[in-house]
Amino acid sequence: MTRTRAIVLPAWAGKPVEAEHSGWPVVERFEPPEGDCGVGLTDLSHRPKAILQGPAVAQLGLSKPGQAVWNGQAMAGCLKPGQAIIFDLGGPVEPEWPDSWYSDMTEGWVLLGIWGPQAAEVVQRLVAVDIERPDMPGPLYFAAGSHGIRVQLVNLRGQGPGFLLACDRSQAQNLFDACLRAGAQFDLKITGVKAFYEWFDRLAIAAGVDSSNRQ
Repeated sequence: MTRTRAIVLPAWAGKPVEAEHSGWPVVERFEPPEGDCGVGLTDLSHRPKAILQGPAVAQLGLSKPGQAVWNGQAMAGCLKPGQAIIFDLGGPVEPEWPDSWYSDMTEGWVLLGIWGPQAAEVVQRLVAVDIERPDMPGPLYFAAGSHGIRVQLVNLRGQGPGFLLACDRSQAQNLFDACLRAGAQFDLKITGVKAFYEWFDRLAIAAGVDSSNRQ
């Protein structure tokens, strides 16, 4: 099955160089090359996404709303006790959830990466919540509103600022355009997945995580 991209890219982003990942059209890079930027915005919607219910939530080490954890393959965030969201960044593109506690949302949600030195300034203009939460260590998860759109937000809290944002596929373009507006003054560039993972892998290496098996 071949999917269609939910987001229309502006012409100023450059010429997208695409590849098919298990039926998903994925922009790997742009021509001319993206180069350095204050903020990168990357469409990661091909990555598996799920809502997790039940005892498996605690097994991930999640017990408190707002907690998030990275297990070397996926980022999980606690919505409420016994319920979490999962963004798989490192496993197979075809979802391989271990049991029926996982409700696949890969087709229903888009996923964006916002990363780079000024990413926090952009995200703070998108959502009216404290994205830092100094009272909680580690990555953070939020369910928040952004310009009338319900978003799932993870603050990765790595060596450099980075965030994951998800929303219903029907609102994909609205969220993407809101990101462009919020990032216009911060040298935002639309990037392919290669640029995002080059950045993300530096964070994983700094944290002692082996991400070399990502597909």
